[in-house]
Amino acid sequence: MKKNETKIERTQKIFEKNSVGNLKERLWNASDEEIDAILKEYEIPSPGEKEKPGSYIQNTLRTKLVETRRKNDIVLIPIGSTENHGSHTVSGFDTFLVTRIAEAVRRKTKKMGRPIHIASPMEYGVHPPWHQGMFGTVMVSDDAFEQGIMHMMY
Repeated sequence: MKKNETKIERTQKIFEKNSVGNLKERLWNASDEEIDAILKEYEIPSPGEKEKPGSYIQNTLRTKLVETRRKNDIVLIPIGSTENHGSHTVSGFDTFLVTRIAEAVRRKTKKMGRPIHIASPMEYGVHPPWHQGMFGTVMVSDDAFEQGIMHMMY
C-alpha cells in the first residue's frame, strides 16, 4: 500500500441465492485480476460506437434490425443526464458512462450469437431543485422524463 492510500476493510454482504445474486457475489469477491479479465471479456475500455454502423438502432439497416430481433428482442435505452459535476469532468459524463456499458453488453451478446439493440440515450434527466441554474445542467420535469421513456418504449 502506498503512503497516500487508505486500506478499507470490506463489510459482510448477503447476496440472494439466484443468478443475479450469484453474479453480484462473484463481482464483489473478485480480485483485481478477475475484474480485469471481466473487463477484457466485455472489451472495456473501448472507443464509443455511436457512429459505428450496426451499433445503434439509428445506424442499423432495417433488414438487419429484423434479423437481429429474431435472435434477441431486447433493446437497451441508456439513461444518462446532462449535469454539472464540477470542474473535474464534463456535463455528459453520466450519459457517456451508460452508453459505454450498453455498448459493452452489445459486444458481449453479439459474441454469444444473441446481439441486443441499443437506442440512443436519454441525455437529459430529473434533478433536485438546487441544481436549477447550475451551468452545464439541463433539467426536465419528472413527468416529461417519464413520458419520454414511455414513448420510446412504445
